[in-house]
Amino acid sequence: MTWLRSGTDEIVSEDFERLARIAQRYYVDGRTQEEIAREFGLSRPKVQRLLERARWSGVVDIRIAAPPWLNLDLESRLREEFRLADAIVAPRRPDPQSQREAVARSAAQFLERRLHDGAVIAVGHGRDTGEVPGFFRPQRRLNCEFVSAMGGSPRVDTPTNPNEIGQALAAASGGRSRSLYAPAYVEDTHDRARFLQQEAIGQTLEAARRADVALVGIGSVDDGCTMVRSGCLSLLEIAQLRDHGATGDILGNYVDVAGQPVASPHRDRLIALSLEDLRGIETVVAVVSEVEKPLAILGTLRAGVVDVLIVDEGNAQSVLDHAHQGGRKTPIPFDDRSAGRRS
Repeated sequence: MTWLRSGTDEIVSEDFERLARIAQRYYVDGRTQEEIAREFGLSRPKVQRLLERARWSGVVDIRIAAPPWLNLDLESRLREEFRLADAIVAPRRPDPQSQREAVARSAAQFLERRLHDGAVIAVGHGRDTGEVPGFFRPQRRLNCEFVSAMGGSPRVDTPTNPNEIGQALAAASGGRSRSLYAPAYVEDTHDRARFLQQEAIGQTLEAARRADVALVGIGSVDDGCTMVRSGCLSLLEIAQLRDHGATGDILGNYVDVAGQPVASPHRDRLIALSLEDLRGIETVVAVVSEVEKPLAILGTLRAGVVDVLIVDEGNAQSVLDHAHQGGRKTPIPFDDRSAGRRS
């Protein structure tokens, strides 16, 4: 007589009873698989297989009572769609600043759980990343080093420079920081070469390149983006990047919606880790909010440089929607003669 039928399995009464008893011992009574194996005269691998069968046959129905502000389904879909090691979706908030704070709080909690003594963390720039130190409060002193992964700019209205962010993270955890005393963009390739030849700058970038973790933001290409507000790029230059397919950047490296690098005239003036450098870091954590960023996030995820995405609910849903709509853009090569100068 069949008592329970699943998609591919029929369970007769005797098997049903055994599965139910074993499941009761394990999930309710808290017995170990080894103890259950001895009681029923089975091997431990056999008990493990029976517990798995109890779950997929419907004998065991596990339900998670998650708090209402968690969106575990969105997180799972992001992990699966983009093959992420982890995805954390912060709940919706009514205004940009409170939304940024909610994402930053989630990022800070992630770092508190994952960082270990001796870790080296490469630190990026931006408003979202810059909000993280305000919520970063490890329960114990962390012997970590926070290293700037990109040059900065004095023309910012909020603490978005990597040096400031790294120093604040170090102060909150009892660690130390290593600053990169260089601009994000220099005037030309010769200036860049001279900067990189300076021992302090070259060694700092090399330390960031060898980091265990990178904490970065994802930038957009609208006129109010961090790269424009900081004076790194002019309005003309950011418009040209949009015209040539750029949808976003990570550490000043621009990509299109398909995740392909955009051949920007600024790349040879950039003092920062490259996309290839980021791929060599074990765990790259991207922290991002703001409503204008779905395509920027999508392109960066498709570039294959992000391992952990910490994002707000609205962007998470929009990124998945755009991903399922399809469509890939091919970057248009720049004509260097038409590239504008920085303002």
